[in-house]
Amino acid sequence: MVRGPGEQARPDGQESRQDGVCHDRPVAWALYAVGWSIGWLLLWSNRRLPVSATAERASLAIIVPARDEAAALPRSLGALVPQLGPDDELVVVDDGSSDDSAAVARAAGARVVAAPPLPAGWVGKPHACATGAAATTAGALVFVDADVRPGPHLLDGLATALASAPDAVVSVQPWHDAARPGERLTALANVVSLMGSGGFTVLGPLVVPHVAFGPVLALRRHVYERIGGHGRCDVRASLTEDIAIGRAVGTTRLFSDHHDATFRMYPRGFREAFAGWSRTMAAGVAATRWWLLVGVAAWITSLAGGPFAGWLAYPLSALQVWVLGRRAGRVGPLLAAIYPVLVVVLVGVVGRAGWLRLRGTTTWKGRVVRSA
Repeated sequence: MVRGPGEQARPDGQESRQDGVCHDRPVAWALYAVGWSIGWLLLWSNRRLPVSATAERASLAIIVPARDEAAALPRSLGALVPQLGPDDELVVVDDGSSDDSAAVARAAGARVVAAPPLPAGWVGKPHACATGAAATTAGALVFVDADVRPGPHLLDGLATALASAPDAVVSVQPWHDAARPGERLTALANVVSLMGSGGFTVLGPLVVPHVAFGPVLALRRHVYERIGGHGRCDVRASLTEDIAIGRAVGTTRLFSDHHDATFRMYPRGFREAFAGWSRTMAAGVAATRWWLLVGVAAWITSLAGGPFAGWLAYPLSALQVWVLGRRAGRVGPLLAAIYPVLVVVLVGVVGRAGWLRLRGTTTWKGRVVRSA
């Protein structure tokens, strides 16, 4: 047999190339290993709220904005009411609900305040939160989404964290208890939101985040008033008011652990989850520090390009998606095994987020709002 340039005979009689794709394999493996390692470093561990060692704590005003949340409120309020201190206030702001949200909230022991008609230039949730803040007097404000399922020590943990960082925003991203298969297909969106926040890296407290998570957000009233609260121009018109508040304050303390809080963001399944993440992803990317953004992109690239590095990359990435996914929500080994599908969904979410931002409007809770 005539051998071309760059070829040589092997003892088994087979031919092998000394250039081209065979030389590319070590490079592909090295790039994959870098991205795979970065994934571990960006989501090094969960972070649980501190547990107070004292029996007394500062009073809290807990504000729950609710628009058609009659199904979710019993579980949320049922967990919050036993945690209330003697001077705490629990207010549910009825944001123009068409269901029995107000009656359900009263039956659970909350004070209900009706949000006035939505003014021009406001998004519904910031307006409801501002209404609740104005209706309370406690020195610290805690905003909790209606679909959050608080852990048994959530309020004490928030108060303790605020006591140690009185000028910061304390925020918790609940563990995503996605029940339906369709909900779980957006699992990587949960993971990258934790990675991009900067609050869970291997550097620990050396990284001071300046974003916050909307489901559970707490801050001192004087800090809230100093930045203009939810009436601040870049907060009141934003679907991601949590990010805007975190950036306005400048310092946040981020936590995420299933003992502190869980939730089901999109119980209706994949379509709702895809649309929901698309609404928030563009703002989240814009608020992410450049080096975190590069790190997240490198990790996603390793997931997408792993097969080019060799067969071993697939089980390594599947294992990583399983471990890191469990830190953010309900991810099992079978879901991790089809992680390329999750990558495709995430790319689709980011693409639609960009389209919504270019279009300038989207729909949230039955209202048309600006998305950029």
